[in-house]
Amino acid sequence: MQPTEFLNSGDPAPYETLAGSDRPHVLSITGLWEVPVGRGRRFGAAMPRVLDAVAGGWQFGAIFKHQAGQALEFGDAIFTGDLKNIALSGSARSRERWFNVDAGFNRIIAQQRASNVRAFPLRFGHVRSAPQQRGDLSVKKNFRITEKVTTEFRAEAINATNSAIFGPPNTTPTNSAFGRVTSLQWSGRQWQFALKVRF
Repeated sequence: MQPTEFLNSGDPAPYETLAGSDRPHVLSITGLWEVPVGRGRRFGAAMPRVLDAVAGGWQFGAIFKHQAGQALEFGDAIFTGDLKNIALSGSARSRERWFNVDAGFNRIIAQQRASNVRAFPLRFGHVRSAPQQRGDLSVKKNFRITEKVTTEFRAEAINATNSAIFGPPNTTPTNSAFGRVTSLQWSGRQWQFALKVRF
């Protein structure tokens, strides 16, 4: 909870609400495996330098992250229903209907207010965007050029499984896309390569 935002500009004190960055569940798993092959390692400790340059010094890494979605904001909506009815169960939820748009939202443009004192909450903890999960993979190779000069090559696949990471649904009641997920927060798998020289 954070009291850093105001419901109305003239309010005497900030409104206590969930932070926009609130994620109640976050799981991160990281692993790194140094392949035990090459000079000075368990297997091939005495292999020739030329062969070691190809087969030795490899490392593989993986990072998996899963986190709950962000709490949704509906703006200064006109709502006459029961707040408990906004959220849909997992089996009833889809990208076309992420929450119950018929729970009591006034969606008629002509009936929206021009000015008023807002009382509708900023965010709801029980109505969230889609959870996000991503797996990243990396491979790294160290080359020894001389006793004092080494080179490191790294290749990384970000979102290696190319999983769709959806943005939040539209939360403007008067919008024709209200309740629908229409964007991606991550465009897909990305590759990056790096070469570093130490001396």
